[in-house]
Amino acid sequence: MHTLMNPLTAFESAYSVYPATEMPFLQLQRKQMADKRPYAGLKILHNLPLTPEVLFKLEVLVASGAELTVTCPLCSEPNPLALKVLDAAGVKVQLSYDFVDDFDIALDCGGELLGRVTPRIGAAEMTRTGTIGYESTALSYPVISIDGSTIKSIESVLGTGDAFVRAFQVLTGESIQHKRFMVVGCGKVAQGIVHALKRHTDDLVIVDSRISAVEHAIAKGFSAIPASHAADVEAQVADCFAVVTATGREQIITQLFNPQVFKGRYLANMGDGDEFGDGFARDEVMGDKKPINVAIDKPMLMRYLDPVFYAHNMAIDLLLSSPWEPQVYPFPVEISSEVVTAWEHYFQESLRAVSLGKFSKLEHP
Repeated sequence: MHTLMNPLTAFESAYSVYPATEMPFLQLQRKQMADKRPYAGLKILHNLPLTPEVLFKLEVLVASGAELTVTCPLCSEPNPLALKVLDAAGVKVQLSYDFVDDFDIALDCGGELLGRVTPRIGAAEMTRTGTIGYESTALSYPVISIDGSTIKSIESVLGTGDAFVRAFQVLTGESIQHKRFMVVGCGKVAQGIVHALKRHTDDLVIVDSRISAVEHAIAKGFSAIPASHAADVEAQVADCFAVVTATGREQIITQLFNPQVFKGRYLANMGDGDEFGDGFARDEVMGDKKPINVAIDKPMLMRYLDPVFYAHNMAIDLLLSSPWEPQVYPFPVEISSEVVTAWEHYFQESLRAVSLGKFSKLEHP
């Protein structure tokens, strides 16, 4: 008699990339799902970039007994390892967005499923961009947003800061000890970069268009300049080893400053769009103007993704727990606080220690 392979064994190869100790929350969730299979018969559509890291999140959903369909945002290419593992596990992968099936739950990223599917029970959204899209739409189902939670800040603040430093060192091959960096922006991404850089250098200059942000940075002991003081910013650039942008605004350097002043030093973008702008050729900015961490292996470490993946999956339980009105809801603060505290204790790293913590709710300069 032929015995079908346990689909979870297909995910074992992924653990050669990351040990289970790097994902305590997903490992706990996986055990809970494998023991009870609570989503048996539930039709779930999953839309996140298909990376080796996301396999551990999908393993949880396979263990849950759900009828899972996996797709991938149009802006990213699926990783070959991820596709191979999902195929071996018998998971349906649909890379086109012309969905024919109906779904109970949609787990979305960037709001790309908005208008393409109408989940019977509800959806969960990972990003700020997607959350804004859902909030701007007359919905017929509830949506839980992970973005505004402190859990998301583990990824967007600590994880992005770590990713920037690792990527910068790999791409330049240079030491950053005691080097002068200018960081343009004071939002979540920028504060994570500042926090990570402070382990290597105290010579940091922060630029932001909000006077309140500049004043707060100065009060915290940083050198900071309003973006409106273009001559002062440009004078400081001359002594900088590198300039990194993290504002969420495309073209900001070209629009506000003289591009020629910035050339001849390392220029790095950590925003989604081209923040240096048309005044710079692609080869004048590291990584062809893309966020520089995407150019390296492991652009985000699993320990920073683990809690946010856990929360995105947990949104299914929240949607199933009781009837929800059709609107966007924040991820519950009490659960988020518990997860962050447990994560900080486990990894001995503090989100609360970020120097520019006051700016965590301010997305753009």
